[in-house]
Amino acid sequence: MSRLYVYQVIGKLVRRYGTRDPFELMDAMHVQVRFYYDLTRTKGFTRYFLRQYFAGINGNLPASEQRVVAAHELGHIVLHAEALKTAPLFDTAVYDKRSNTEYEANLFAADLLLADEDVLECVQRPDADFGALCLSMDVSPGLMNFKLRSMQKRGIDVPLVSECDSRFLYRDAVPPL
Repeated sequence: MSRLYVYQVIGKLVRRYGTRDPFELMDAMHVQVRFYYDLTRTKGFTRYFLRQYFAGINGNLPASEQRVVAAHELGHIVLHAEALKTAPLFDTAVYDKRSNTEYEANLFAADLLLADEDVLECVQRPDADFGALCLSMDVSPGLMNFKLRSMQKRGIDVPLVSECDSRFLYRDAVPPL
């Protein structure tokens, strides 16, 4: 995929449905979303069954993390629909850089949840540093790092922190049941 492909797909979705909220998008796209409270290590999964897409999300996660997982799973549905027709995708770590499909789903989540304009507005504040940027946008450093990397690859001048660590969400352990 080109460096603009994921961003362009998101632009089309946002224009068509008028939202960046992954749950609203899945509802509008007739994706069945279920919250599972008996998952211990899995944060989310997607599958295609009987001509229907399903997204399962660990209901034990904080709401902010459920939103990121939902965006990630929606990325799989939009970008990797054919792969889902052969086997479900289970995300124990959600963010895994070793897999190209996981990396693309990560970029999808970052670009969907964080609009370029909002990030640029925060970056241009005189007191802005990376920590303040994450706090003001209410996102984890890992997701913000993905967003900044995406913007830079598209030619937008933003500060970069480091190489994207696709496993940042994995470090945040699933809360015990």
